[in-house]
Amino acid sequence: MILGTVSSWGQNLNTDYVVVDLTAPNLAQLQSQYNGQPHVLMNESMKPAPYMIYMVMNDNGQQTVDLHIFVATQPGVLNFKSGSVNLANVASFSKEFSNWKNNVRGKVVIHSTNVFNTADGIALKTKLQELTGLDFITP
Repeated sequence: MILGTVSSWGQNLNTDYVVVDLTAPNLAQLQSQYNGQPHVLMNESMKPAPYMIYMVMNDNGQQTVDLHIFVATQPGVLNFKSGSVNLANVASFSKEFSNWKNNVRGKVVIHSTNVFNTADGIALKTKLQELTGLDFITP
């Protein structure tokens, strides 16, 4: 299940967390589906997305099962509104990514059809998994 049915993190440890970036394909549909839900970040910040995701989850002080991220992608690149994450710059977010493991018990699901499809994409996935200690998958 992507969303829990209760609004308090502490009452439902089987809840997933959803991040919708403003670059996500089908943004209007995602906003309609998730807007106002308690375990959703509609990321409008210009601060780096890995930082914002960490801060929002950390401020709640709670665990999530899986982290679902809806963002525009291309092979080997996560194109957040605040800037891209790719193999060349992923290490600059190592602190933020390494802290995700404190809040995610399951995996990170990047809702994309192409981000991990190339050699650069596979290398990015490997680096993200090294930094977070979490599995990264696409549906």
